[in-house]
This record gives sequence, C-alpha cells and structure tokens, in this order.
Amino acid sequence: MLHEKKPKDLLEERVFTLSNFLSVSRVLLLPFFIHFTRKHIESPRSSEYLFLAIGTCILAVLTDFLDGFLARLLSQESVLGKYLDPICDKFVTIGGLSVIVHYYQFPLWILLIYILRETLGVWLGGFLYLKRGIQGKPNWWGKIGVGLVAAAVLWYMTLPLIGPTLPENHFFHHPEYSGYVLVLILSIGVVAYSKRYWNIVFHPERFILDPEDKKQKKKYELV
Repeated sequence: MLHEKKPKDLLEERVFTLSNFLSVSRVLLLPFFIHFTRKHIESPRSSEYLFLAIGTCILAVLTDFLDGFLARLLSQESVLGKYLDPICDKFVTIGGLSVIVHYYQFPLWILLIYILRETLGVWLGGFLYLKRGIQGKPNWWGKIGVGLVAAAVLWYMTLPLIGPTLPENHFFHHPEYSGYVLVLILSIGVVAYSKRYWNIVFHPERFILDPEDKKQKKKYELV
C-alpha cells in the first residue's frame, strides 16, 4: 500500500557509514578538480595540474564504484545511502560538465539538458519517497549516463596529452561526440522512467504493489 513518509524518516537508519562518507567525499573532490583545471588553463605548458585534475576525476569515479560495493559488502545499505549516492552523482557530474563547458567548449545545450533531467530526477525521487512511500530503484540508463559523463570529462581532459600525437582527422579530436551519445542515453532513460513511474505519480489508485511479486521487487521497494 502506498503511503506518505516524512523527511526525518531518512535519518532513522545509520547515517555515518563508510559508503555514505565515500559518496560525500566525491562532492568534496569537485573544488579540487575545478582548481587544478583552472591552474592548467592558466599555464597550459605545465602538465602538472592537468595530471592532478585527471587524477582527481579518476578518484571520483572510483569512489562512485566503491560506495555501492562497500555498502553491500559491509551490510551498510540504507534508504538514506540509496538517495545520497545519486544526489552526490548529480552534483559531481553537473560540476564536471560545467568545467568542460567553461574551459573546453563542451556544448552548453547538452549541459542544460542534463541539468533539466537531473532536476526532474531529484523531484521524482523525493516525490516517490515522501508522497508514495516508495524508493525508486535506478535503471541501467541512469548508470550509463553517469559513466558517459565521466568518459566525456576524461576525454576532454586527456585530449591535450594524446591529441598532438594523433592525425588531425582522428576520431579522438572530436570529444563532443560523447555529448551526443549522452543526450541519446538520457532520452531513452527518461522514456524508461516515465513508463515505470507514470501511474505511481499520477494515478496511484491504479497501482498495486505486491511485496511477493519478484518482478515488481526489482523496480520498486516500500520504505
């Protein structure tokens, strides 16, 4: 049965876990990434800051993998953690795309589409929890989207290192292609989420959640 929840209910479980710390640390890495990138742009002949920026980006990707892995390994999975992880992802991915828009001419319109999609995702997740008492589970399209953002940022960041060694017409000189693929994946993801949650959001009277239904359990979880 669908029911409303209160924000304070998120804090009833353990908050200070290793997996939650890794999620938050990913956001704390963002200012360092921005600083290192800016310093490299100011002194492009020095590759020290470029390597630091790339290393920070890779470290953020590793924390994204480790927080979920350790939560399952250490039995630290919680409702808060399952919301905290994607919210931290949103901060980091929007920050990363903003950096390559500002410094590396990544298409601004793709960033705006991404921000709109992530804003809707936050609203949907909050609505499902607070108004329907359901924890929405991420689908593979969202995970692929986060991976593509990381790939796009790393592609733009490594271009100054690898680009000069390649022919001018080489595919690697067009990192904007990663943005076009990202838009495609985001579009498919929006359609998939709409099909999954439309009735829950707009017609809850039509939706019956059966805890014994294994197919439903893969998509929804009462909280």
